[in-house]
Amino acid sequence: MDYNLQIQKLLVKMDAVASPQDKLTLLKQAITLADTHNDVEWGFDLRLELIDVESDTPCRSDSLPAFTWIVEAYEQNPDLFKERDFVWKYKWMISYVRRNASISMEQIDAIVEDFKMRLQRNGYSLRAYYYSKVHMAYFLGNLEDARINLELADKELRDNMSNCAACELDDKVELQLRSGNFDSAMTMGQDLFTKKLTCGHMPFTTYCTCVECFTKANDFEKAHEFFLKAEEDLLATENDTSQILNVSKLILFLSIYNREKAWEYFEEYCDWSYGADDYYTFIFAKNILPLLNEDGNRTLKINAVMPWYKSDNNYDIKELYNYYYNIANDLARRFDARNNSVYVTHQLENIFAIGKN
Repeated sequence: MDYNLQIQKLLVKMDAVASPQDKLTLLKQAITLADTHNDVEWGFDLRLELIDVESDTPCRSDSLPAFTWIVEAYEQNPDLFKERDFVWKYKWMISYVRRNASISMEQIDAIVEDFKMRLQRNGYSLRAYYYSKVHMAYFLGNLEDARINLELADKELRDNMSNCAACELDDKVELQLRSGNFDSAMTMGQDLFTKKLTCGHMPFTTYCTCVECFTKANDFEKAHEFFLKAEEDLLATENDTSQILNVSKLILFLSIYNREKAWEYFEEYCDWSYGADDYYTFIFAKNILPLLNEDGNRTLKINAVMPWYKSDNNYDIKELYNYYYNIANDLARRFDARNNSVYVTHQLENIFAIGKN
């Protein structure tokens, strides 16, 4: 059978399945066919599709080599491809390398600056570049850097490389929430809260950030208000396992507000964390520790994919606690060593104080 027809049949199958993992399996088969026949154009398009599909999972491990291949293919065939076709994906790759504890800050900085160069070379403003620096500032816990880069971004023109208005507003609301300016955040976020501005992940992400920040501020009434909004939107993200980071924020709140429901969430969603990027794994492990901090055994129906799965469904909770604490502690030390900081370790230490005041 002609390989072009084989690829097309795989893509038809891919359109018929809902699971991102199933889609990725089919895409990888198609990419292998394209590469076997040295079809660079198919290889380029299929890898772009792979990056899109993997964005709905908590792991981008296949996206980075795919993106590297795309960039190299463009550099070798500048008349065949357009740089504009993949520059948008650069933002996702920056997010991935930031979340990978094995990638150095020097490498990350080089990638960010390469993104800047490609934006300018293609006539785009630096708005998207500054927002990538906002996200790094949040990652490092540097709110002043976030504020500065938000101001710089606002001075740049909005163009086709800019994040959507909902995502940009979410970043601004997050700064107010993280700074403890809750009244300002509530006023600023009205277009998100009323869903005047929406996108694939907004306002769900904003709701979850509100839940997290109000929980840490011991305002459980307000946290519950936003939990209800987040829970409603969560039902629409059943195949988007990349939301495990946000779901873990809901579990953290429930571990204080309604522990039995927290266990239901843990049981339902813990397998979304399987194989996640380093930072997603850290956040999930950290946020579930208050729930796991109890004695005794519990019957849980867990997906067999989890490394600690037991066929009898009977789990020693302290064993689970130790398992996730060790993961969180190891990743915290690795990130802080990479970042030359203690911020991630402090996040882990401070998780135990939530709800104690």
